[in-house]
Amino acid sequence: MYELLDNWITPWAEQSYEGYLVFLALCIVAGFYLLTKGGDWLSDHSSNIACQLGVPPVVVGLTIVSIATSTPELFTSLSALRSGSPGLVLGNVIGSNIANVGLILGIALLLGKISTQGAVSLAQRHCLFWITIGFCLALLLLPRGELGLIPGSLLLAFICFYLVTVTNHALRNKQRMKTAEELSASENTPTTSLILSVCVVGIATLALWIGSDSLVYGSKSLAIIAGVPEELIGFTLLAIGTSLPELAASISLVRKAQTSMLLGNIVGSNLFNISLIGGLAGIMGPVRSGAPHPWIDYISLLVTTMILIHWLGGKTLTQRHGLFLLLTYIIASISTWMLNS
Repeated sequence: MYELLDNWITPWAEQSYEGYLVFLALCIVAGFYLLTKGGDWLSDHSSNIACQLGVPPVVVGLTIVSIATSTPELFTSLSALRSGSPGLVLGNVIGSNIANVGLILGIALLLGKISTQGAVSLAQRHCLFWITIGFCLALLLLPRGELGLIPGSLLLAFICFYLVTVTNHALRNKQRMKTAEELSASENTPTTSLILSVCVVGIATLALWIGSDSLVYGSKSLAIIAGVPEELIGFTLLAIGTSLPELAASISLVRKAQTSMLLGNIVGSNLFNISLIGGLAGIMGPVRSGAPHPWIDYISLLVTTMILIHWLGGKTLTQRHGLFLLLTYIIASISTWMLNS
């Protein structure tokens, strides 16, 4: 798809520069739309397939839904690797994690208070802490600052171990964990047929593939025209775009007072972004940063992650905390543009 777009749109640069820019903008908008819709369809219908096959709802939430919500970042990163733009991958992973905390949680807190008491287990907080530390140290200390086969394999091994562990724990404790809310959710499972859900999952995967190639093509071309490093485009444009499904879900969850699910989704999404997407990128890569000062992004990732983990210890978060997170996100974005553009 990327090659098709390149062959079809590039000639416009010679005929009409303004028309070429319009087509690039349309590619980005279409990519955002297809990624958002494809992620929603994949999440909903994968959950429906699992429930109809008898998988407990709690396991669906911890595994299938968590992976599905990271599919826009995953497909976008894979498309960036195929197109020879590894900088977009690092920018997307790091930028998405910072956006999940600073932008998405920040906006969610402006809409209402969130209690973190018992929302995310201590084990999950430790996992996020150590995987973020390891990811940043690997990029800082490894030769040429690249993420290659060995660190990529370690990241994938970690996420596999994490999935097996949380699934086994959920299955052992499913009777105790099956709260009234989960019972209600399982009783109201969508009645979409299994065959239809399988077809929709296929369509969603196609939408994610086309959308990711379209978004990467438009973003990469604009980065070349503007003369800015790919990491900056990944950190801002791609990261915000691929985080739109999480933003919409977070706003809905706040309004429904399902704040534990909101916090769990943010932690899970950040874990999968680093471990699954970073791991696959390392194995398919290697990937390295081409920005002059990539350390500013690593520091921003560490700071926002440490703030989140500290607050998950039982604090009640209010609008004041939301404004602080939004300010942190703005400062991180301005800092990386000033140092790396």
